[in-house]
Order: sequence, then C-alpha cells, then structure tokens
Amino acid sequence: MNKLIKSLLFLLFTSSIAIPAFSQEDYKELNAKSLKCYNNAEWDSVIYYGKIAEKNDIDYYYLSYRLAVANFYTTNYFTATHYFDKAIKQNESAMSDLVFIDLYYRALLYTKQYCLVDDIFTNTDSIDQVLNIKHRGSFFVTYNNGNIPKPIDVEKLRMDEGGTYMQANYQQTINTISLGGHFNASGIIELDYSYSYSSIGMVAASENTYFFNLKNYNLYQHVVNIKPRFHFTPKSSLDFAFGFHKVNGQPYGILDSTLEMGNYNYNSTNLMLGFNYNYRYKNIVMGANAVYSNFLDTKNLQFGTHLTWFPKGNMNLYSITELSVFKDRENRARPIIYQKIGGRILSKIWLEGYVFLGNVQNFTQINNNYSFEISYKTRAILGGKFIYVHNNKLNLYFGPQLYISTTPKYQDAISENKNGNNNNSNNSDNTIINYSQFNIAGGIQWKF
Repeated sequence: MNKLIKSLLFLLFTSSIAIPAFSQEDYKELNAKSLKCYNNAEWDSVIYYGKIAEKNDIDYYYLSYRLAVANFYTTNYFTATHYFDKAIKQNESAMSDLVFIDLYYRALLYTKQYCLVDDIFTNTDSIDQVLNIKHRGSFFVTYNNGNIPKPIDVEKLRMDEGGTYMQANYQQTINTISLGGHFNASGIIELDYSYSYSSIGMVAASENTYFFNLKNYNLYQHVVNIKPRFHFTPKSSLDFAFGFHKVNGQPYGILDSTLEMGNYNYNSTNLMLGFNYNYRYKNIVMGANAVYSNFLDTKNLQFGTHLTWFPKGNMNLYSITELSVFKDRENRARPIIYQKIGGRILSKIWLEGYVFLGNVQNFTQINNNYSFEISYKTRAILGGKFIYVHNNKLNLYFGPQLYISTTPKYQDAISENKNGNNNNSNNSDNTIINYSQFNIAGGIQWKF
C-alpha cells in the first residue's frame, strides 16, 4: 500500500517536469519500466534504466532513491552512498523513511565511513545492537624485522685504483615496533596517530691510504605522526599532518681532512608538516597533498595526487594509486609512484599487494600516515599483506617486504695546494652499489 501511494505521488510530481531529450511519452515509459523493476526487486535493471535516465539529463528524487536501493542490494555500497546523499539533497523528508535510513546507515558502515555515521545518525542504538559493526576507533601493534639476504661483496666496497680515501654506508638490519590507531572524535573529526621505534643496524666501509675498515654501528629512530581529518561535507575532507622524528647514534667513518677514521656522535631532530584534501564521487576518492619536512637536516618539499577506486562499490576490492614529486634542498626533483591493490579472497581473509617505484628516502606518504626517513636509499619496494579477520573486534596481519636498495661509494683524491696543505680535489667519484633487504612485518589490530 505504501509503495502504491509513493508511486501515485511520484507520477503527480513528475508529470509537470519537462525532459529536454525525451518526449513526455518516452519519459513516462522509462519511469514505468524503472518502477516496475524496482517493485520486482530486479536491481540490475533498475540500475540500467537509471543510467539511461542520467544520460538524458533526467534527475529526480525517486530515481535517486531507486538507484541507491538497487546499488545497495547489488553490494555497490560506495555508489549507493552517493545516491543516498543525492536523494537527501533532493528531498530532506527521506530521512523520515525508515527503510531509507536503515539501508543508508548500513551502506556507510560497510564502507567504513564512520564519521558520517556519527554526523548523520544520532539515535541508532537499536540498529547498532542488530548490526554490531560500528567502531569508535582502533588500535594496532606492529613488529618489523629485516636484514640483507646476501652481504655486499667486500671488493665492491674497496677503494678504486688512484683514490686516496673512500666512504660507504649501508643498512644491514632493522627492528621496528610501531603503535598507533584511529579515533572518531565526533561526526566531523577523525584522528590518526602512530609512534614507532627503530634500531637500524648499519655498516660503514672506510678506507684511507693505510687502512681499510668495516665497522658495525646502530642508529636509533623515534617517529611520532599525528593526522587529524576534518569533514566539511559528506563528500569532502581535509587532513592536516604533523610529524616529529629523532635519529641518534654513533656513525663510523672518515672524520675530517686528516683522513683519520673513528666514531662520531650524531643527533638530529626533524619536523614534518603537511595537508591532504580528499573528495569522494560515487566509488572513487581523489585528492591532492603537499608536505614539508627537514629529515636528515635537508629541507624537503613534495606534492602529490592520489586516487582510490572501489571497482565493485564495496571494500571487497580496492585500488590506491599515488603519484608524487619530491624536491630536496639541492632542488633535485624525483618522481615516486605508489600502487596498492587489495581485496577479500575468502569470507575472513583479505590480501594486499603494493609497490613503490622511486627513492623514498625522506618521503612522507601522508595518506597512510607514514614517513620514510631512515638511512637507506631505494629504487623500489615490493610488499604484501595477509589480513585475517578473527572476529568483529580483532584483525591479525603479516606480510613480506623487499627493498631494492642502493648505497653510494664516495671516493676522492687529495692534492696539495701551494702552501703544502692537503686539499680536496674536484675529481670525486660517486659509485652506486646495488643490494636488497628482505623484511617481515606482522601485527594485530583491535577495534573498539
């Protein structure tokens, strides 16, 4: 009976609207077919006629309503939320429709748009008890261990013929523990936060006219990242990012122009500031970001654009692409490409794979709230993650990472100036040595 009344009201409402590309008879026929398919729960056909209507600039409340419901029942939840939003703008009384708000609420939860849930639905205790999947936030602990599968050949680290001194440093091991999480502070504010501590095992190869030494030393790194997100509309948001990083240790190498070798104290405190704008359209989230940092005592500036795509309209399949340009204090620009693909392969198992192409030293990936400020340089990073959803509140995950890295071998000769003092000549040589590092990371995520 309710559907019949809605249908009559719909026909009265739409009979006075002129459709530029359709005749009145064509419009009535299209609407009748769409309504018939909707009443028969033929959701694919509802979407089909909706696309025809949109191509002909036909746009009204009941069309958006039907498309929202049809996309929901075909599990295209991101697309469904687009049409739910649209229907509310066309007719605010939609929020008094219990069927409408129940499906809209579920679609937001299934796509993890929790801030919008808090913002739009304020009295949802009864629905929460039935669904039991709404989380105020989450907390994670991750441990990462990595090392070089095959040590660098010592001969590659020796000084070339004709040199007076040589210095090379490369990362041999890393042990990192990270803590962090996500919190929905209100209907318009979210917060990401993380802290990590790393012990980085380094190797120094130093050579002068008399000695060649290989020495191990450690660098210790503390990283704090905080990223608040503000929702301006149901579709747009702005992230602000703040980072504090501290690196200290006792590197080994050539100390000064006397070419003496030894350990020296290193202590560096660095800051990162950035922002990231996001906009959602149907099942696509796009945006742009900019970051300033002074990692390793260099002034860095980076700009990037990113796109997240949910091909099926839900979390069962997703693709994240980010393109960035990084510039350091010497005004050298380097491109960095990031690609991740993930999805559900079984009822409780998700699988992700990703790749970085480019040197990520001193780079901040603001979307994932992570910074690469450690000492190695790279050409590419390959990785994956296996995620097991144990229950509604607990996720377990682990995965491998392969860093295809490089280290420069600095070489030079010493010449005497007119006063008989040693003086660096301009015939310095910077040879690149390639090596790889294999890491395993695992952790646990608790949702509350």
